[in-house]
Amino acid sequence: MLFAPSGSTRRSRRHLIALTGVAIAAATVLAGCTSDGGSGGSGAGGSSSARAQTLIIAENEVPASFDPAQADNSTVDEVVLPAYDTLVSYDGNKLGGDLATSWKVSADGLSIDVVLHDGVTFHDGTTLTADDVAYTLDRLHTVNIGAASFLTAYKATTVTDPTHLTITLSTPDATFVPALSRVYVVEKALVEKNLGSDNGQAWLATHDAGSGPYVLQKYVSNQSATYAQYAKYWKGFTGQAKKLEFHYFSSAAEESQALKAGDVDIAMDIAPSEWAAYQKDSGFTVDQATTNVGLYAFFNMAGTSTKDKALRQAISMAYDYKSHVSSILKGAGTEMDGVMPTGFGIPTDGVTQPSYDLKAAKQLVDSNGLSGTTVTMTYFKATTEMEQAATLLQSALDQIGLKLKVQAVTYPAYVTMASKASTRPDIAEVYAFPAFPDPSAIMYQNFDSKFIGSGQNWGAYSNPEVDKLVEAAQSSTDESARKADYLKAEQIVTGDYVTINMANSKYVTVFDKRVQGYTYQPSHHQTVDVYAITLSGK
Repeated sequence: MLFAPSGSTRRSRRHLIALTGVAIAAATVLAGCTSDGGSGGSGAGGSSSARAQTLIIAENEVPASFDPAQADNSTVDEVVLPAYDTLVSYDGNKLGGDLATSWKVSADGLSIDVVLHDGVTFHDGTTLTADDVAYTLDRLHTVNIGAASFLTAYKATTVTDPTHLTITLSTPDATFVPALSRVYVVEKALVEKNLGSDNGQAWLATHDAGSGPYVLQKYVSNQSATYAQYAKYWKGFTGQAKKLEFHYFSSAAEESQALKAGDVDIAMDIAPSEWAAYQKDSGFTVDQATTNVGLYAFFNMAGTSTKDKALRQAISMAYDYKSHVSSILKGAGTEMDGVMPTGFGIPTDGVTQPSYDLKAAKQLVDSNGLSGTTVTMTYFKATTEMEQAATLLQSALDQIGLKLKVQAVTYPAYVTMASKASTRPDIAEVYAFPAFPDPSAIMYQNFDSKFIGSGQNWGAYSNPEVDKLVEAAQSSTDESARKADYLKAEQIVTGDYVTINMANSKYVTVFDKRVQGYTYQPSHHQTVDVYAITLSGK
């Protein structure tokens, strides 16, 4: 499992959240050997029998790293899911044990006793123990990147024996156990052997230190990632693919072409205009799943122009939310009632969600002397919904006397831009992917000021009253009180026009009929639970 960059072809690009000099989006990783003696991936170009046993997934965004600490975003979460295990995991919205056979939270909410499965091994054959779990949590707390934002209450871990440990918190946290579903356990000895000066971030960016069902074998910059089954996986195999590959495409059209040609099995970025044709084709399945994911346009609250509330309100009123659902999503979604998707069960009383009203928007522009203002907006490359939303907004703003300049960027590039006030765009289209089914995953992660510049508070929004409310809800175990605090926070956020709440989209996945067992997982949006999938012959 040793990988090396391709010498002089390797180029470095800094990723904000990782704060590391290694950016694998610009690196080529050469194939190594798996622990069970396997070799590089077969790919679509391999023998027919190899292709029949290979699951190939199309994607439009390359991962910023293979370091599981960065799995707070889908591009990394997707590529570490096959290679790592977590203490707990979700099946739909139901939380259950994974590496943990059981856990118990103390009456004061300040400690969690955990019991582990015995006999789990990492990909090099080393037994996974409580020391590895403690090391993983300590490392995440130390590097303070990515998934660390889900575990702000973490204090320490005490190991009793190889299968028993106690996690202590600095304050009660109702979301701590659910958040452990995004903490992928790494092998302590292996990471320490390759620690470097950055707690293993550079090494883990291109290496695998997991215990999951698949071993990372090869990453080819901007092209593909290849995995092979780990033969000694503790859960065993019942027909899963022998090989796994992610192929990266620069457009939805390319993904569709590859899917139709049989070069990929699953595509998650097919343009909505093609869904109907795939639904009529007996060779494919089109899966539409309800989500808690919203598409937002985050205003730069400290921007030269967008710090003006009247401008933000006018832009929000100029967006045609109904057209987004009917024309862009082809009905596969709903309008938002605020910043919170309806699946979290938070009421919308007093929440200020603008309605489409060009006349009123233009009056705001004119009465506040804003006519002729130019704002910039980013969206993610090869994401059809975002691209079309940007075009829709651009047309609307032109009608009310504003100019919108749009720029397509990659997710890692946007994260770097958003890290500094000097490079942060006026508006940025971003999906908010709840890492677990709790309002905290939206209200705390996206709007608490502690996550400005080094988390997912993309608009650099700072409001002490909102911080107080979401942090109180984060620590409370009283569900009624938590919902009340989140509602108050949402009322303030929407009243400040921090975001354009574009739509709550359904998640549409198109896949070959030979793929069996695919199920959308709301806690791992825009990923595939590859271990749940089996393949029929082809």
